[in-house]
Amino acid sequence: MLKSTTLSRKTLSAILAAVLLLLLILWLWSGESRSSQVQAPAPSASPDTSTPFRVETRWLEAEPFQPVLTLQGQLQPSQQVEVRAETGGRVQSLLTREGQQIQQGTTLLQLAEDTRPVRLQQLQAERDTRAAELRAAERLRDANLLSETDRMRLISSLKQIETDIAVTELDLAHTRPIAPFDGLLEQRHVELGEFIQPGQPLFTLIQINPLKAVAHVPQQRVKGVVPGQQVTLELLDGRQFQGRVSHLGSLADPATRTFRLEATFDNPEQQRLAGASASLHIRQAATTAHFISLALLSLDERGQPGIKHVDEHHRVVFSPVQLLSSNTQGAWVAGLPPRVQLITLGGGFVAAGETVTPVLQTTREQH
Repeated sequence: MLKSTTLSRKTLSAILAAVLLLLLILWLWSGESRSSQVQAPAPSASPDTSTPFRVETRWLEAEPFQPVLTLQGQLQPSQQVEVRAETGGRVQSLLTREGQQIQQGTTLLQLAEDTRPVRLQQLQAERDTRAAELRAAERLRDANLLSETDRMRLISSLKQIETDIAVTELDLAHTRPIAPFDGLLEQRHVELGEFIQPGQPLFTLIQINPLKAVAHVPQQRVKGVVPGQQVTLELLDGRQFQGRVSHLGSLADPATRTFRLEATFDNPEQQRLAGASASLHIRQAATTAHFISLALLSLDERGQPGIKHVDEHHRVVFSPVQLLSSNTQGAWVAGLPPRVQLITLGGGFVAAGETVTPVLQTTREQH
């Protein structure tokens, strides 16, 4: 019985020792595994031995180009004025009608003269009397029978009468207001028999031959515009007129940073175009530019549009460009070298300064 108990204890001790040894071995093995994982270099830290990114390119050369600046504008009469009354009175007769073509100096209406002619006759008679008195005074002065003071008083009185006559004649002339320039009587503001006051509007007179177009030039394009440049005016219905820049402002609008432009166009047929919208096409000085696909344009970190191309060392270059003109086929841009190797495919995956492997497109691929 004692031997059996002793044997079982020895067996149990041996089993426990074996289990402890196995646990120790497993613990040591797991520690070495973790150490090797920590010490192993990360794949991302290994030096990059991959080949440069492949991009497709094609050569592009600058071509002669004449920029055309297109502006949106509005047609206006070359002259427009409100003819106002310069004296008061009742409208006695209307001598013109709305829509009538008027020549400069044409009498537009007649105001009642009232007592103005009588007043003028009185002043003229008084002038004649004062002039006779002055002639008599001159004779008395020559005989030393009249003082110089009295003679000067008569001269002053005569001049005052002459001034009153001039004022009355002018007031009488103002009862017949006239057209200040050749034009079209656009609107009448008074009726027959109406009593008007000085300063009251009588007519609106406009001149539509020539016509004036008004537009605004962006500050970045104003350098290429000068007075005298030819302008093509295009209406919404496709009709075109030829004219020239007649005025370019020197002060930018503080809100839009644009400069006011005026262009003049002949309108011999007196077509009713004033107030209509139109496009103004201004041909600017000839230059050289590149014609590219709009898909090749990209933006830098400042939002500046530009083109990616490859230099002689196969490095990516981003060149800012200025958009000169565009259509459905592409755009004319300035700012690139005269001959440039454009990146046509893969430009979105590379950055400026990065070395690439350019693959030149064949002629068939380019078309």
